[in-house]
Amino acid sequence: MNIFLIIAGVFNALAAIIHIGCIYFGAPWYRFFGAGERMALLSEQGSIKPTLITIGITFVLSIWSMYAFSAAGVIFKL
Repeated sequence: MNIFLIIAGVFNALAAIIHIGCIYFGAPWYRFFGAGERMALLSEQGSIKPTLITIGITFVLSIWSMYAFSAAGVIFKL
């Protein structure tokens, strides 16, 4: 097992979880994590755009995490 790939997988998984938190908790989290005022305002206004963008980012981070874990031999081979 490669410890660096495991660390990368964990960090990507944590980043994905934080993005899910942004969707759930809304504008304050978007502001705190630096998504920008426009994203926060759109979230406050009930727009679906921030949610869709954040889901896309979460999906990519999750895939990266899975590939890191796979390369490290922690999960099945992708």
